[in-house]
Amino acid sequence: MTRGRVVRLVLAHRPRAFIPLWLRDGRWPPLPASRGVRHWRLLPWWLNNGALPVAAGVIAGVAAWRHGYREQAPMLIAGIVMVVVRLIPFAWPRRARHRHLARRVDYPELHAMVDEVAGTLGVRRPSRVCVVPIAESGATPLGPRRTELWIGLPHAMGFDRAELRAVIAFELALLEACKRWSVRALTELWTSGPIKKDAVRAEIATLVRALLVQADEAGCRVSDRRTTATALLRGALLSHSFHWFVGRYATDLPSYGLFAVDLYQGWRWKVYEDDLPARLKPRYLELYAADPAGYGFMIDRIAELGVAPEDPPPPAEDPILGALHPAVEDRFARWLLSPYTEGQTVYWYVDFAEMPFSVWDALIEQGHDSVLRATAHLSGRPGPALDDLVEIVAAGRGAELEWEHRQWSCAHPSPGVCALFPVLHRTLRLKGYTYINALRHRELAGPDGDVVDVVRLAQAIERDGRLPEILTLAATS
Repeated sequence: MTRGRVVRLVLAHRPRAFIPLWLRDGRWPPLPASRGVRHWRLLPWWLNNGALPVAAGVIAGVAAWRHGYREQAPMLIAGIVMVVVRLIPFAWPRRARHRHLARRVDYPELHAMVDEVAGTLGVRRPSRVCVVPIAESGATPLGPRRTELWIGLPHAMGFDRAELRAVIAFELALLEACKRWSVRALTELWTSGPIKKDAVRAEIATLVRALLVQADEAGCRVSDRRTTATALLRGALLSHSFHWFVGRYATDLPSYGLFAVDLYQGWRWKVYEDDLPARLKPRYLELYAADPAGYGFMIDRIAELGVAPEDPPPPAEDPILGALHPAVEDRFARWLLSPYTEGQTVYWYVDFAEMPFSVWDALIEQGHDSVLRATAHLSGRPGPALDDLVEIVAAGRGAELEWEHRQWSCAHPSPGVCALFPVLHRTLRLKGYTYINALRHRELAGPDGDVVDVVRLAQAIERDGRLPEILTLAATS
């Protein structure tokens, strides 16, 4: 693609991409970061539009009065100052709560790894290394000669060290390529939002994919090809599992006045003890097949490496970071969930183990009602029961049920099992079964001490089309 073509595309879709991101995002001039990361931010609108102009006008008027201008001059000077102050966009340094500065003295191993990777690739080492609350990593310019490498906390906790080296090499190589204004503008155009024209979208996607594959090769220079491929797959599944966990276990809690203070600890448990990434992989592949570009061409990039990663990759045995200080993880959780706590009153900050079962029951009940509405729509029978749902699922028509949960990420092996799960779960709860673990809802314990795996129960029903004895009475009633 020629430079002229790049200019036309960027001007047509995102002209602001020509302005360096560090200038637009308040990263320049640089601010000291001895303990935390600070960015320039505009003053709040109520202060910049109201209090600041009035205060400046009053001060200017008083100063004019005291210097002998006692007639109309103070009002004129105050009015001019108020207008000028209103037009000037004032900024102030504000702490970036979604960044945790990884200082060399606190994280020597991480900095040694970054130095090693940068030396191997022959690129400038980042000016700053940070840990961020999301399940992604990246690198960004902070100014003309300053850069920042940020590593997602789930990545730091979930990657083996050799895999993390490949991730760091990928990000540094991509940052080096984006020093060219044309590449930087195109990548920003690609990530800024959907492009309406199919031909333009396909043209840019081809270039972006080639750029990502080239950066993957940089990962192979610091780790072998199989390790790089495993890092790509693990990164995709870690990101997918983290988004799923936050949506499933945390985003609905503020509406009940609750907040989970151990968000990252809970996610770690699901990854290491409950095999969450492997259970999410089938659905991830379905979503990827529908939109490869939306998932960073991950599977295609693994194929380009020419090796098959271990499937699924086991949990990391030697991550470079086990956890951050509880106060930092709590700050990360509050920032991550701030869109869901806005306008809500949170009364209790508790661990997942302390969550009342009624909260989880309410969420399951919502799924139960949605599935039965979808069953009624598909079968044409008003007031459907569990038997009607079983009939649809056993006939292999589970994917035809239109309900919101199956439209996104899912840890269930099939659409039929996904639809059966909330209905079976609620039926068992009404029969006296209770939770065993607050983070493993699929296991319920009966009044007589028997333990039921609801997912396996749903799989058996989908395969045989028959309700087991523990559900027959409930279905009949």
